[in-house]
Amino acid sequence: MSYAAIGAALVIISTALSLFTLKYKAYQQPKQVKIILFGLYFWGFIFLQLAVCAVIYYFQKQ
Repeated sequence: MSYAAIGAALVIISTALSLFTLKYKAYQQPKQVKIILFGLYFWGFIFLQLAVCAVIYYFQKQ
């Protein structure tokens, strides 16, 4: 699988999870707070997914 396809999948999954989390956790927040929280959730999910991918890659190479 190409790196571009993996990256696109990570971005799509992270965006969906961020929107889902934002919808259920910050429904009473102002718009500016929602934008900041979306960014935090997005980058948090990206980091988590990259860490999982790195662990999987490490164990496949052994």
